[in-house]
Amino acid sequence: MTKQNKIHGAGRYAYLLSDATFKVVICTPENEKLLIEILELLIPGKHIANITFINKELHGLVISEKNVTFDLLCKDQDTGEEFLVEVQNREQKSFRDRMLVYATYPIREQMVLRVQEIRDGIVSDPMDYSLKPVYVVSMVNFPFTHESEEAVEHDYISRYEIRNGRNGELMTPSLNFVYLELDRLKLSQLEPEKCQSLLERFVFSLKYMHTLEAKPDVFEDDLLKRLYTATELASMTVNTRQNYDKIMHNELDRIAENAFAKEQGIAEGEAKEKLTIAKAMLADKLDPAVIAKYTGLPEEKVRSLLQN
Repeated sequence: MTKQNKIHGAGRYAYLLSDATFKVVICTPENEKLLIEILELLIPGKHIANITFINKELHGLVISEKNVTFDLLCKDQDTGEEFLVEVQNREQKSFRDRMLVYATYPIREQMVLRVQEIRDGIVSDPMDYSLKPVYVVSMVNFPFTHESEEAVEHDYISRYEIRNGRNGELMTPSLNFVYLELDRLKLSQLEPEKCQSLLERFVFSLKYMHTLEAKPDVFEDDLLKRLYTATELASMTVNTRQNYDKIMHNELDRIAENAFAKEQGIAEGEAKEKLTIAKAMLADKLDPAVIAKYTGLPEEKVRSLLQN
């Protein structure tokens, strides 16, 4: 039986629904095997021997991004394939286009290295533009709309490639987008036993593990055992826990600021609506005291509207 912790983000396990926390918890040498298993789960048929984490800041391509630091960029040491992983909890404007822009960075870096290899005599053909495949893996926790539900496989994953618009012929295997749509999970955190597959159990864990006091008994997959072990706050190294706590402090501050701004906006909207109603009632010659009673506005405020 799974116990639920009602305190958001203050349970036994880390909150992974942000790219920053996912990176600091999962993108560590000790969790390399776990990350490989996650990637292989989301990209069926992919076999990764080992990976290296690429933590580098690149010059941005647009004014709003003077520099871009990838949250999680890693490379298969054997094949050279690169994986750009992002967790997105809130919908953003032009999200898919932004992912396309992000994909151009590792592609551009491959070309920079290719130029250097040509200069060093490692590559002899200056027209060799061959690319190692780049996979953009996005775990999104907001409604991700499609023209047809046929775009979604296994209930949670949608994939995009560059293909011919007429017959679906693949133009190049060099650019791949994988979206894990967490928002599609219809189970509550009290229903882990209803998960039907490893993928669904993984989705359930990403969404709810920070609210749980223990790993669900029915989650016996090796990947999930490793996931819950890696995200257990009490078992983290001192450095990882300090980084995680710092990120969560900033995250909670931002959430509080957004909530306050939303409340202020609602309050201002309600105040404007009351003034509009009061003006309409005054136009109908109703007594200011009566208007004040039913709108909740001070009577002095209502009377001042008569002077406007």
